[in-house]
Amino acid sequence: MTTIQPGKRTGSVRIPRSKSHEHRLLVADFLAGDYSRLAPAEDDSEDILATKRCLEALKGDGQLAVLDCGESGSTRRFLGPVAVALGKSVTFLTRGRLSERPQLNYSNLKSGLHELAGDISSQFVTGLLFALPLLDGDSQIRFKTPLESRGYVDMTLRVLSGAGIYVAVRDNGFDVPGGQKYIAQPDTKVELDWSGAAFWSAMNSMGSVVMFDGLDAHSSQPDRAVSELAPRIASAWKGEQVDVSVSGCPDLFPALAVLAGASAGVTRFSGTRRLRLKESDRVAAMADVLKRFGVDTEAEEDSFVVRGSGGKFDGGGFHSFDDHRVAMAIAVGATIADGPVEIDNSECVAKSYPGFFDEFARLRNI
Repeated sequence: MTTIQPGKRTGSVRIPRSKSHEHRLLVADFLAGDYSRLAPAEDDSEDILATKRCLEALKGDGQLAVLDCGESGSTRRFLGPVAVALGKSVTFLTRGRLSERPQLNYSNLKSGLHELAGDISSQFVTGLLFALPLLDGDSQIRFKTPLESRGYVDMTLRVLSGAGIYVAVRDNGFDVPGGQKYIAQPDTKVELDWSGAAFWSAMNSMGSVVMFDGLDAHSSQPDRAVSELAPRIASAWKGEQVDVSVSGCPDLFPALAVLAGASAGVTRFSGTRRLRLKESDRVAAMADVLKRFGVDTEAEEDSFVVRGSGGKFDGGGFHSFDDHRVAMAIAVGATIADGPVEIDNSECVAKSYPGFFDEFARLRNI
């Protein structure tokens, strides 16, 4: 439980490493035979620790391995096909909602044509892009529905290119030659995390003055879209509707939803269907959070409408839904609440941003 006193904040914060980028570098270097990234590092998130321990388990000479993925969807979906391509027989251990989230069966993974739905998770595509170059024959990935979250796949392609892996981009998928060899890229640093920075950006759009630096403006992280989306939402005048698609950057939704609740306008988020399959049902979770803040919302199958309160929230007790991004979004909203805000299970932020509440506590009230 964390209690946050109301009031806008000022000060400087440290942005965590991008777990999206780090997951990919960990896998690519591992496949190149470079295990140096597996050493414990300061502020490792729970998801990154999951990938590190699973890769350690795959290092052994034996064919059998137990991979404890925790709640990390990236770990589970990236390493499923990779383990098969390495000739390993694995058992996956999962926690939380990960066992309920969509998975694919890779037990008979072979080179050739792989047809995927593009609107479930780009992580399936990334897993195949890592694994298929290891197989003997050439492969093709084709999409039966349009690929969403394309930016995450572009990040994968950039990491693969740095590892010496060639992938041909086609109109409806990718061609992946087999028999390729990974090369290590030890000089490639993990980028800082745009999705973590989004919460401070939202706070700033709500009147705080939080300073941070080190983000790559040319990053392939889809969440750098916050730099364009947050000002659009915050600047809406009373009653104006702002349309925001989060289909390509779903991790921004909790921060932007709170910002929309604080705005004067009406924000219609589209592309929200897949948000129901995250660590929580994030559409339902954020509807609950905003209701407790005193904000009206309306959810449909693939959209979520927020009618802004004009800059003032109610305080009180809030559920994090054991979801790291929901917990951080509540903290953002607390800065304009009319009383203290209590967040249950706030420690869930360790999944992506272990130091978030420590950073928050060091900020000063304006």
